Order: sequence, then structure tokens, then C-alpha cells
Amino acid sequence: MKQKSFSWRAWISIGLFLSFFMILVSGIVLYLAPAGRVANWTGWNILGLTKTEWQHQHTLFSLLFAILSVFHLFSVNWKAFWSYLRSKTGAGLSKPAETATILLVVLLTGFGTYYKLPPFSLVISLGDNLTDSWEQAEQQPPVPHTERFTLRDISTRFAPETTPDILKEKLERQGLDIRSIDQTLESIAEDNNTTAEQVFSRLGIESRPSSGSGRGEGRRR
Repeated sequence: MKQKSFSWRAWISIGLFLSFFMILVSGIVLYLAPAGRVANWTGWNILGLTKTEWQHQHTLFSLLFAILSVFHLFSVNWKAFWSYLRSKTGAGLSKPAETATILLVVLLTGFGTYYKLPPFSLVISLGDNLTDSWEQAEQQPPVPHTERFTLRDISTRFAPETTPDILKEKLERQGLDIRSIDQTLESIAEDNNTTAEQVFSRLGIESRPSSGSGRGEGRRR
């Protein structure tokens, strides 16, 4: 029995389907996810992946889909492809109503989304409302992206009377593994299988920034 040769067309087609599926799933997750400042602070995750990790999945599978699409194009004879494209283009031009309608839909979607016109603005507002629904006052970081602060930053920003080494010792006494005072809360949380919010709470310091401290409030993401 003759062994069948490896089918690159089938390989690419399956890859296109799977990458599209991952783009779809990650897009839905990111649409429903909380804002970055809340997700990173509370350690939010779904199916074991954080919001940042879902963003990475979405980006890489989008890139994979684009690459496989190019290979899919090259897997078809170029002359046959252009002949097919010309025939379909001609068929489209012979159907002006259908061509004009789909072009209108595409243009309305683009401009409607940009200018936030109904019904496109409703989809955007729904996503914003879903994002905001995750937020609770007790889950808010003291300032946006506090998880990126090091123990040195925490000392300067929130407890200038306390040295970074004292903060490090306080966490170590509670069983946390701290590599250095220049390690971020996010990194400490990852090393100790906890959240940046819980690491900060263990420091037992006032969450309100000291007056005149250096960092700005940052953008909402």
C-alpha cells in the first residue's frame, strides 16, 4: 500500500481553524476581562491564564493566523489564484447592489466605531460596563499599577519613615521569599503564588500615598 504524502494544504487549513478559534476565545475573554490595573492587582485569571497572558495568546495567534494565511495563499497556484480573483471581482462588479451594500457596511462599521455612533457605541459601552463591573473599592490598588512598584518604591511612596530593608524583613518573617528590595510586588507575588494585593496588605502600611511622592497616577488600562 502506497503511503500518502504529507498534505501541507491540510496542515495549513487545520492550523488556520485552530488559530482562528484561539483568536475568537481570547478576544471574548479580553472583552469580558477587568481593567489591567484591577486584573494585575488582584491576580485575576481565567482558565489559569492572567489578562496579560491572554493578551499574549491573542497577539501570537493573530500573528500565526496571518502567517498561515500567507502560506495558504502560496499553496495555491498563483496564476490560478489571480484568475480566480479576477473572475470573482468581475462577478462582484456585475452585482452592483451586493458590492455597494457590503462596502457600505464595512465603511459604516469603521466610521461608526471611530466616531462611537450607535449601534457600534453600544457594543463599546457594554464592554466598558463589563470591565468596570469587576471593580470593587477594596480591590483598587492605591495608585494605578502599584503592582509594578518595588519595595524601594513602596518605602518612598507610602512609608518614607520605613526603609526598604525593613519592608523586606517584614515579608520574610511572614514566610515570603524576597530576592531583593528592587523586586516588584508583581514579581514577589508570582514567586510566592499569591497576588500583588495580598503582598501589599502584608506590609501593613497606609495605602494612601505620601504627599509629594514621585509617581503620577498613570492611565487607566
